[in-house]
Amino acid sequence: MSIYSDAPDARSFPEDKPTLLVSWWITIFCIAIITLRLCGRYVRVEKLLREDKIVAGALLPLLLRAICVHFVLKYGTNNVNLDSIDLTQDQIDKRVIGSRLVMASRVFYAATLWIIKYTTLEFFSRLAGATRKKAHAMIILIMRWALGATFLAVVISDLTECQPFNHYWQVKPDPGPQCRQGLVQMLTMGTCNVATDLVLIAFPIPIILSSQIALKRKILLVMLFSLVFVTVGITLYRMPFIIRHNGSQVDRTMWASVEIFAATSVGNTVALGSFLRDSGVKRKKFKGSNSYSGYSGSRSQSQPTKLTRTAVSNWEEEQDERVTTTEGIWKSSAASHTTTDSMSKSERKDSVENRPVSPTQSHDGLITRDLLHNSEEITPGAYPHRPPVAVVVGDRSEVQRGNSVVIRGGRG
Repeated sequence: MSIYSDAPDARSFPEDKPTLLVSWWITIFCIAIITLRLCGRYVRVEKLLREDKIVAGALLPLLLRAICVHFVLKYGTNNVNLDSIDLTQDQIDKRVIGSRLVMASRVFYAATLWIIKYTTLEFFSRLAGATRKKAHAMIILIMRWALGATFLAVVISDLTECQPFNHYWQVKPDPGPQCRQGLVQMLTMGTCNVATDLVLIAFPIPIILSSQIALKRKILLVMLFSLVFVTVGITLYRMPFIIRHNGSQVDRTMWASVEIFAATSVGNTVALGSFLRDSGVKRKKFKGSNSYSGYSGSRSQSQPTKLTRTAVSNWEEEQDERVTTTEGIWKSSAASHTTTDSMSKSERKDSVENRPVSPTQSHDGLITRDLLHNSEEITPGAYPHRPPVAVVVGDRSEVQRGNSVVIRGGRG
């Protein structure tokens, strides 16, 4: 049984206007979703991640497809029954332009979907990098090659179904259903689309289930990634629907627009959801000099009071004079006081260990706990009471007692 059929009846432009409006509205919504993602990411981290730059590349084919569809529906194509219609040369020329733009719109349509897929794959690449497993890295590499190969197959099917090539836009006489309907391209793209979507679903779920995050969080992430089944369902429904309607260009444009909207929404759900939950990648915030790696520092209630360094400051400013001081003996004590200004080892360790690591967070932002092992907690009794500091400058000696400085006379 052949998948090709007779050409559908011709339609006037006013009848196709609702489909054209829906196509433009969906295009605007998709642009808004991608723009919101880019702006939200830049506000949070003051830069765009690699997957953000990739999804930004989908804006160009998305807009170009909408422009092509506008003239396709306005001028018409050669996929109509023209046996009882007398066309002027101007009308034939417009249908030739529309038939050519149909081929271009199909390439832009596929490019938009595959860029969104590659955006999702790039996110999975960072997720796999956080696991540091060679098997995951190898799977990511294979999936990248698979995306490139399937996109190439879609383009080839769009350009090789009809022979000779110029019959793709021939209006009269009828070039035949292979040149008018382009069903091979539709089936090839639909098959590749469903296959790649299923692979993108299957990859992250085992990683999420084997992670150490809470069960509620696992369920939420699995549900988010399972939204790809929406686009799979749309693809599986639209292919037989279009075949039953003789490859009508209006129906084909409508369902392609719906699929683009679903793919754009699903592909950006994880990023937009992280913005709403205030999770994922974000820049570190520092609250004063006592902060530690983005954490707000706090002074211990039991630490010793801050020592006065008036005499030492005066000595450091007078570098040209010969100075003799007992301050060097207590450098370790001053250094220990500076150490106690920061968070103690146990407090930092508890803070790091209690912080949940989200799979949506960049692996570059994961905290290496080994960096925290070099600090030590210093108790108030670790050092004895600090005696006065004597500083001899020139012919005078200055003795610091508490917060005061006693100046003694010079030597004979």
